[in-house]
Parts: sequence; C-alpha cells; structure tokens
Amino acid sequence: MKNTKRHFFIIDFAKSIKNFDYYKEIADEKISKSLKYFFKLVILYSVILSVCTIINVNKGINEFKNLINTEISDLNYSNGILHVNNDESKTLLNKHVIIDTSKDELSELENKAQVVIGKEYCTVKMDEHILKIKYNDYFYEDINKDDIINMLNSINAKFYIPAILIIIIWVCILMTISTITDVLVIALIGYIISKIINKKFSFTNTFNIAVHAITLPVLLGAIYYVLNTFTGFYMKYFSIMYTSIATIYMMTSILLITSDNNENNNIQDD
Repeated sequence: MKNTKRHFFIIDFAKSIKNFDYYKEIADEKISKSLKYFFKLVILYSVILSVCTIINVNKGINEFKNLINTEISDLNYSNGILHVNNDESKTLLNKHVIIDTSKDELSELENKAQVVIGKEYCTVKMDEHILKIKYNDYFYEDINKDDIINMLNSINAKFYIPAILIIIIWVCILMTISTITDVLVIALIGYIISKIINKKFSFTNTFNIAVHAITLPVLLGAIYYVLNTFTGFYMKYFSIMYTSIATIYMMTSILLITSDNNENNNIQDD
C-alpha cells in the first residue's frame, strides 16, 4: 500500500463510492487527511439537512397558519388563561391534537392525543412521558388570534437568515458527533476482523477506511432527507441500512487489501 497525492474532495467522494481499489491507497495515509475529508463530508451533509429542516419549518408555519385560519374561530389568552372556540372541545390533525379550554385538569385527555391544549396548561406526550407546560410560565402578555396570525406573517428573510446559520451550526455539531461515532464503531469492527485475517492492519488503517466507507451512506442519507422533505417518503429501517453499507465497504476493502498483500508475498517468495 502506497501513499498517493490526494485529489479534490469531489474526486475523493466519487472514488470512495465506486472504486474499491482506492481504499488500498487511503488505508495508509495520514489520519489528518482522513479527518479533513471527514469534516468536508459532514459539512456537506449538514448543509443539505439544514436546508431540508428550514423547508420543513416553513411548511410547518404555513400549515399552522392555515390551521388557525380554518379551525380556530376565536382565541384569547390573558393572565394565564386560554380560551379557544368558546371553550368547545375540538380534535385536530387526525386526532393528534385535542383542544378543550373548558377543562382545568387534562388527566382524562392527556393519553388520547400527542398534544392536549387546556385552559391553564397544555400537555405533550413524549413516548411514555407527559410534559406539562403552564402558559403563565412563558407568556406574560395578552394574545389573541390576530396577534398569532400577524406574528406568523412577520416571519421573513430577516428571520430565516440567522435561523439558517444557527441550524447549520447546530446540525453540523450533531452530525459530527453522530457520524464520528459511526466511524469509530465501524473502524473498531474492521480492526477486530482484520486482526483475524491480517495482523498488519492498525486502527489508523481501519479508521481511514471507515471515514471513506460512510460516503455512500451519507449520500443516500442526504437523498433520503430530500425525498422525505418534498414527498413525505419514509423508510423505517434506514439507519440499519446506513450502518450495513458502511460495514460492507469496510469488510470488502480489508479482504481486497489482504488478498493483494498475500499475492505480493507469494511473488516475493517465488
């Protein structure tokens, strides 16, 4: 295995997907080069996810605005007390939301929907836990339906520009932590297997391979998030496929490099 001069990111990206011989080159490179590739990959992934997140937030705001216009005839909040639709009970969003501001206590409703909006507080169901949010802990001014509509209409480019920057930074941090964890797990699996096959592999070798092995999963992940954003497409076991593909790349690379080493040793013995 010989060190070679590195190419542009897009060339490394393409080779990491379609050229298994390329893994023979990068296995012995300096770990700093792999880390540079890793961070470029994470930044690209984070930007795509951030754009999808912004689009989803914008869609959510428009849907929420439409929901208020069509389903809420009257809304008033004052001194910690909320009144909606003259305190009539209403179920929205395919039974995911229940509004009943006639009730001071929501215990009989909190397990019937993801969100229950009551007179003095609302509940949010998170798995097996129920989160209670009292209005007067967060809202100190009087609010009515027109105030909410005006607030939603005022969200413009001045909001989106800082929001995009914050989301990109936040997503980049989360993706770095998540992806480096995947890389370390895949590298460790490769290291253990390589010790059974070929004792010449170091953890640095398998780490370098693992960094490039996640390229196709990252590309598929980006495509998946774009499809999910624009079509609602959902794949239940996508995370399993993500890890499986990277592991296959790792195992194939180790076998190819081991096979080449054995052939070179046989030639030298002859």
